[in-house]
Amino acid sequence: MGEVARRGLVKTAGLIVVSTIFISTFSIFGTSSYQMVFGEDTLPENSLIGSVSVSGLQPAEAKEKIESEIEAWQTTQRLSLHHDSENIKLPGELWNFQVNETVETMTASNTEEVPLLVTINTEVLTELIAELGINRELFSLPLLSEVLSGYASTLEKDEIPIDLANYYATSDSMEQLAESKVKGTSDLILVPKVVDSIKNVTIEPEQTFSLQELLREANVTDKATDSLNLFPSAILEVLLHTNFELIERHTSLNLPVYGEPGLNGVINMTNQDFKFYNPNQSSYNLEFKWEKDSIVVTLFGPTFPLTYKPIVNKEKLDPDTIIQYSEALSGNEKAIIQEGKEGYLITTYRETIDQDQRVINKEKLFEDFYSPIHRIEKKAYPEPPSDPITTDEDGNPMPETDSEGSDESQTDENGSSNDGTSNNSSQTDTTNGDKDSEDSGNSEGSKENEDQTGEGSEVIKGLEYQKEGE
Repeated sequence: MGEVARRGLVKTAGLIVVSTIFISTFSIFGTSSYQMVFGEDTLPENSLIGSVSVSGLQPAEAKEKIESEIEAWQTTQRLSLHHDSENIKLPGELWNFQVNETVETMTASNTEEVPLLVTINTEVLTELIAELGINRELFSLPLLSEVLSGYASTLEKDEIPIDLANYYATSDSMEQLAESKVKGTSDLILVPKVVDSIKNVTIEPEQTFSLQELLREANVTDKATDSLNLFPSAILEVLLHTNFELIERHTSLNLPVYGEPGLNGVINMTNQDFKFYNPNQSSYNLEFKWEKDSIVVTLFGPTFPLTYKPIVNKEKLDPDTIIQYSEALSGNEKAIIQEGKEGYLITTYRETIDQDQRVINKEKLFEDFYSPIHRIEKKAYPEPPSDPITTDEDGNPMPETDSEGSDESQTDENGSSNDGTSNNSSQTDTTNGDKDSEDSGNSEGSKENEDQTGEGSEVIKGLEYQKEGE
């Protein structure tokens, strides 16, 4: 194949690729692009803040609608505190709503559903508990505030008496609350030894737990293996069934070897820790066991008045096909350089559920992205289309003619006649000379590109050629 024909194909391919990328990009980000150009920044379709639909509204319109809904809810809501036989209706001023922050969160994240951000006026809550004639120190205000905020974030309309007996700060009962089992392999040596050394650990009230510190106490060195990832993966699965606050968690670039995607963790003894915080006023115990080829972690402690449930959403990402052209191949020959593999976008949430099985909060904890591995194929350069042959009326091929010359005689300005041979010949020589120079330069540039791509091939993503007639 000639260099000129090949360069023409590559340029054409490049133009098609650029056009395809432009069209795809606009189809994906068209709405955002339109908004940036015309300044019409509206919230996504089907948007929901709490229980209020703000679909297609501009931020200012959304704020106005939410504030109106909140004002109506504060006067009509039917939530109350219940203790023994007494009930106290909760006043609207108990809740402080962050409307601006909520709308800004939705605008920045471009998601369709976010909770209505709200905090509790602790002074008002303390006064209400005092009205019932009981000591506020007996109750876990963080837990009580969590459930009160949850009802407000969805603008709950049902009549709900909130029993304070479920929110005592301390309890002597130690019950099994959650358990996880993460599979390793039966030939692991380090993890069973560490498990036997730790056995169990107490999570004190309002304490931050560090897995690195725990492993150092078990004499784990900085040169430990990846099998230690069994520990954060098993603990995280248990953690998501509590109200413990996740402070530090890491994951790998590839799908995890230990633990399920979205429920796994990674640790090393230098710069990747696993930390969480116990916000409760009660202690909890983590128990570790090694069973054949798996680590088992069990949480014991006072029961929570609310139920916590992890939700993992997996979005599959299909791989692309990258085609490389090589002079070493011909015709329909093809070589598979790398098989493709799917990637994933995994989002982990934690739902908070009350005694009546209402979901009062859905917290987005983290997103894990695992890039797809693209399929790479190597093919022969496509053959250029042949030039059409011009025929006469009888179907006989006609000789090619110079578009700039003519068989007819031409007359100069003095009236003398010439066939244009010498002038045209001189002009043709000059043109060809320039063309040869240009081809020489292009040939050097082409060779340089071949050296960079390897094996003299051009890498064109998402584009495939076929020979004419196929």
